[in-house]
Amino acid sequence: MKKKIHSKNILIFFLCLTFQLTTNAQNHKYFIITGNLISDSDSSNLGSIQVIKNDLPALVSNIPEKGNFRLELDYNSDYQLTFAKNGFLSKTIHVNTEIPEELNNGPKNLPHFMIRVRLFKDDQDAANLYTGNIIQQIKYSPEKNDFVRVSTIFDMQYVEKENSKTPNYNRSR
Repeated sequence: MKKKIHSKNILIFFLCLTFQLTTNAQNHKYFIITGNLISDSDSSNLGSIQVIKNDLPALVSNIPEKGNFRLELDYNSDYQLTFAKNGFLSKTIHVNTEIPEELNNGPKNLPHFMIRVRLFKDDQDAANLYTGNIIQQIKYSPEKNDFVRVSTIFDMQYVEKENSKTPNYNRSR
């Protein structure tokens, strides 16, 4: 009789332990980026993402023909994501996933961050390119309590340049 009760207790203990482990495994939180890789022509070749975490060796992953991807990045890390496709200029995005401790201890992830990455043909005139070599950034913003894209100085110059293209009505005749 004691042996039967002891066996039941052991079984209940292992079941509880198993359920606790699966619950803890599901609680691991990630910064999730979902997106789409777009190129300026209908090219069927596959793209790829090179992921460098905290300056460690890169992990390269292929992106299917439709261009959709999903990344699960650990919080409190630095990532460099380089998107590439044969015949196109690559684009690099720096992602800093540092968040405040109270968010890290919270019950759930922050909302997914959605991006579209456009790659341009590598045979375009350099003067007409938006940015081939500027690294874009994504990081947590305490003001917005969410991740945001950080504006670069190139964005500011581009906006100012576009806004300054107003017609000049004071032309001399």
